[in-house]
Amino acid sequence: MSKRVGAITAIVLLSVPAGAAAKEKQEPRVQAMLACTSISANDERLQCYDRSIATLQQGLAQGDVVLKEKKAPLAREGVIKASGRSGEGRFWVVLDNGDRWALSISEYRREPPPPGTPVKLKRTLMGNYWLHAPGWPESEAVFLGHGS
Repeated sequence: MSKRVGAITAIVLLSVPAGAAAKEKQEPRVQAMLACTSISANDERLQCYDRSIATLQQGLAQGDVVLKEKKAPLAREGVIKASGRSGEGRFWVVLDNGDRWALSISEYRREPPPPGTPVKLKRTLMGNYWLHAPGWPESEAVFLGHGS
């Protein structure tokens, strides 16, 4: 039970925006959960967590509380599900896992990489991504987010 409470607490804390660090700006349900950490008696602290997590779960279920999406790709390889052109030397792709990418290439191409093409993404030391696909030139890739 305490592992579950700890995991949920970690998710909640990661979902709180950096600017909301001041107590008066925190979501009341998050404040209630954080207040439980100051209780030294194990049974009382667990009861506090149980009460506060119930209201937080209700808020999540009703859509009153929304967890912030992590802005990072889900995987470094996949298969193109959809693609299109977005300008001269610029294309977009959506992978089978929902990751969306913008591609920039120096070689002239009229058509985007076709759906069904397997791709691999490599991250450089500087944090840039490069997309590699058979029959397609190496392309600089920018992660745009996750599809629905």
